[in-house]
Amino acid sequence: MSSWIDGVPSQSLSLSDRGLNLADGHFTTMLVREGEVVLWPLHRQRLSQACSRLLMAEPDWSQVEATLAQATSGQQGLMVAKLLFTRGEQGRGYAASLNQPPRVILTLHPYPVHYLQWQKLGIRIGVADFVLGNQPALAGLKTLGRTEQVLHRAEVDASLADELLALDVQGRILETSAANLFLCQDRVLLTPSLHRGGVAGVMRQHIVGLAPELGWQVVIRDLTRPDLDRADAAFISNSLMGLVPVTELAGRALAVPAALRSLQEALA
Repeated sequence: MSSWIDGVPSQSLSLSDRGLNLADGHFTTMLVREGEVVLWPLHRQRLSQACSRLLMAEPDWSQVEATLAQATSGQQGLMVAKLLFTRGEQGRGYAASLNQPPRVILTLHPYPVHYLQWQKLGIRIGVADFVLGNQPALAGLKTLGRTEQVLHRAEVDASLADELLALDVQGRILETSAANLFLCQDRVLLTPSLHRGGVAGVMRQHIVGLAPELGWQVVIRDLTRPDLDRADAAFISNSLMGLVPVTELAGRALAVPAALRSLQEALA
């Protein structure tokens, strides 16, 4: 793994960093294809919005982009870049100096190649027993506090499914362990409302913006278990996997219609 801290190559981080001690920060994970960061404007927008909501000043974007360019230049094939902002070093307690520019940490990783197989063959999705809490103030953000997702992922790994849907405490569907869900009914895409919890992914945003141009209507609303039974088809998405079709949803076999493959190709 290669890493940069505030634009300088480094493999070490202070033990006093608030990201380490308090999960005080946020991040985004980006696909790098042939040395180019895919959907960078949307990732930058997500980071900017999270800074505002978490009372952080924005970083020096010219330095961030220069570091990204340095890290990804000459990379062949597919890679993963993770850009992480913390509130830096400000002491042990919860009290913080707000609206200060963040510490910027960039890491570069190999691409998870099983996503390529998922894209072709589809995956089986069940429903997790582990539920996620609601916190509207942080809903949609990709904060550093990911303990719920770690426990959710442990349940996925112990199951026979490739992924599991997470519900909130009221039984509303939010997401899988690392991706957003879309249900298909005719030419309508249904995706869960995330104003109480969950992560609003960059690929989800891209799909919501692009789908109408390709003849799909998009509806964002609360989804529950009965909505799974009414779906004609389904897929999950994130920035790394793109669009992955679902071939089994909560025990029910699903077809992968040609229209869904066309949408997958358009996103690719």
